[in-house]
Amino acid sequence: MSAFAMIKLGIRKTLEEIYVYTYLFLANLFPDVSLCSIVRTLFVRPIARVGSGTRIRKNVYINSFGKLSIGRNCFINRGVQFDCSGRVSVGDNCSIGFNVLVTTSTHLEKDRVGEDGLTVIGEDVIIGNGVWIGANSTILPGTEVGDNCIIAAGAVVKGKLDPSGVYAGVPARRIRDTPGIAEKRI
Repeated sequence: MSAFAMIKLGIRKTLEEIYVYTYLFLANLFPDVSLCSIVRTLFVRPIARVGSGTRIRKNVYINSFGKLSIGRNCFINRGVQFDCSGRVSVGDNCSIGFNVLVTTSTHLEKDRVGEDGLTVIGEDVIIGNGVWIGANSTILPGTEVGDNCIIAAGAVVKGKLDPSGVYAGVPARRIRDTPGIAEKRI
């Protein structure tokens, strides 16, 4: 990578970081009421794909808006962290509980490096439609959550989760089916 390309990449990342911290500052000035969760969503819309009817509560952290996509009628609770080194896609009608961590960054072997020369690479996280994620859960890099899944509070999720199941534990395992449970909420 040429020196000019590295400088250009550095400037782009710096501008994105300025917007992230400005967003976090402004969004958290508003009190945590329903109307303000709509205003916070409007702050995110110009740089991330956010569907209509989605509400974002206070103290949500997003480190890279350009790689985040949130569907329609979603609810993102307080303290949720989106580490978007890779792409994060949240489907329609999802609810994410407080203090959930969705991380895409992973460390790789010495011979593989990212575009900025660091060994942190992002693995995409895909969350399907109608998913409920309980409080204090962790969604690890490379995870794909099927439609209508329920993830219990405190679960650590990695890998591919089949649709319409309840997952709990560390690591999260399917403990039962959810025929009709998640669909009724929508």
